[in-house]
Amino acid sequence: MFHLIKYCLITIIREKSVVFWSMLFPILLGTLFYMSFGSHKTELETIDVALVEIDNSEMSQNFIKFLEMIEDDNDKLVSLEKLSKEKANDKLENMEVTGIYYACEEPELIVTGNNINSSILKSLLDTFNRQAQMYIDIAMENPAKIEEVINTGYKEFVNETTLTGKSVDGMVQYFYSLIGMACMFGSFIGYLVSTQLQANVTALGLRRAVSAVSKFKQIIASAFAAVFVHYVSLAVLLSYLHFILKIDLSGNIFKLIGICLTGGFIGVSLGILVGTLSKLPDGMRIGILVAEGLVLSFLAGLMISGIKGLVEENCPILNKINPAAVITDAIYSVSVYDDPGRYTTDIVILIIMSLVVGIVTFIITRRECYDSI
Repeated sequence: MFHLIKYCLITIIREKSVVFWSMLFPILLGTLFYMSFGSHKTELETIDVALVEIDNSEMSQNFIKFLEMIEDDNDKLVSLEKLSKEKANDKLENMEVTGIYYACEEPELIVTGNNINSSILKSLLDTFNRQAQMYIDIAMENPAKIEEVINTGYKEFVNETTLTGKSVDGMVQYFYSLIGMACMFGSFIGYLVSTQLQANVTALGLRRAVSAVSKFKQIIASAFAAVFVHYVSLAVLLSYLHFILKIDLSGNIFKLIGICLTGGFIGVSLGILVGTLSKLPDGMRIGILVAEGLVLSFLAGLMISGIKGLVEENCPILNKINPAAVITDAIYSVSVYDDPGRYTTDIVILIIMSLVVGIVTFIITRRECYDSI
């Protein structure tokens, strides 16, 4: 098996077009992004939210002060609008606000979607609840200290979190989308190994078809080699972005590697799937690969800033079935918003996609046979 993998690796590396699209092109594009955008910085997007005061309890008033301090912060994370319950519901239904905060004895939040802004609003509510509980615990255990703790104010506590105080490179989303596109471009490697297993497509496939090695071993060796080469390409890209261009890919590096592993596998699997369409002309299949990578990357926000958010608002299901968008979203969850729940969801979606595509391509490839060679 090792012998098979070795020569599969050699045949992949010798294909200059594959090396260009999987490794050199993302690096070249990342360099052009860096030269165009430089180190321009912008702040996090302001989130419009409605505030409904249900009662005049102490907890309700403290919650309102908490939100007002966040609104007055220089980073302008949220924009509050105090409304009646009916008007707030109308604005939420018309998507004029992202959510509604209810100020009462037990503050509540209502949102209609499951996106990054909704996660931020929920995190702010959780932040308030944790600090309120901290005050209660301190008052019970050491009442003499409660005034000192309260005098520190909510703002000091909030400024320590990434949600309210972190400045983000407004152009860094393009680099996140670039990583998603690089994962998708693994389809060129998958396409290459797929055609090298088909006797009616390439001379190498013909030789493999008449060899004594089982088809199963050939498929496993080719898939392993393709995935390995693609992972090396992604590792080179991440290293180039982080160490050479100094792009902030902050966050848990192991989680970022996990994103590339799952994203890279589905990219290779999609390429193998397209490669199994042997009845189509070679040029048409290459066109499908290019169109697939570019369209998915476009919808993930590579070409136009904000396109991913626009898709989320009007057709959120597209972001769930678009691997490039899921990869980009997972990177945001790790590097910007520190949302473990969203990261886990994205990884599970990528794994499911990879398994489905991988199983389908394996069945098609293994069952393929020829009347004569």
